Amino acid sequence: MKPSEKPYKIRVDVRAEKGSEELLPEGIYDILPGQGIWIEEKGDDVIIKAYPSDVEEFVDYLRKSNISVKDVNVEKEVSLDYAELTKKYFRPIRIEDVTILAPWHKKRKSEKCIVIEPGMAFGTGRHESTKLMLKLMRHIDMEDKSVLDIGCGSGILSLYANVLGAKTIIAVDNDMDAVLSVKKNLTLNDTSRIETACTDLHHIKGTYDIILANLDIQTFTRRAGYIKKLLKSGGFIVISGVLVKNKKDVLPLFHPLSLIRTEKKNSWCGFVFK
Repeated sequence: MKPSEKPYKIRVDVRAEKGSEELLPEGIYDILPGQGIWIEEKGDDVIIKAYPSDVEEFVDYLRKSNISVKDVNVEKEVSLDYAELTKKYFRPIRIEDVTILAPWHKKRKSEKCIVIEPGMAFGTGRHESTKLMLKLMRHIDMEDKSVLDIGCGSGILSLYANVLGAKTIIAVDNDMDAVLSVKKNLTLNDTSRIETACTDLHHIKGTYDIILANLDIQTFTRRAGYIKKLLKSGGFIVISGVLVKNKKDVLPLFHPLSLIRTEKKNSWCGFVFK
């Protein structure tokens, strides 16, 4: 490369119907290692922007995820670092009664806000499973309750539990990067009511009024019994990360708890057990 030339990346812009971006599965990050994905609204459409190493594989993955692809445009773009790209494309998102912001967005005094540093930890509020969790949580009285957030990712659920008035919150993940992400987000939200721990599920001790678990069917299959042991009598377990097709498999795992609420969003579903 000549001294005057700048390094570049291949950017793929996929135009799709507005709303179809909610079908993006969490697994999309497996084919975008070390990269982010950005959504930009454009009229009645959205532009899904990414920097995949294999363009055809990426677009094919979107189509297989039932994304209604209208057009694909490939651009050669001067390389920017991840932070610059995130600032360029990340937009505030309103979910239920709270707005998810990045640190560089302005807060409005009249609205409830959660500030998240967009990064590799799962949980910026854009995935259906996260939206389902927030919706289900809103219907539970968390005032002065103890909350355990299993597989906390960015900490967005713990931060929402804080907004809803929980007394004590413990955010747990077995990925140190996620725990470090939570710690940063706690600082951004100026809260000291949330404790963090990097540990596996079977090392968690104590019992809790409310357990939050946005996980997957494989983890629930292996660990539902232990999760139930962590619940106080009369408490609630809120779960998501379950595809609609796996609903019949996950419900028996939480017997004899009572299923008191179910929500569905596209291919995903969430539940509240008591």
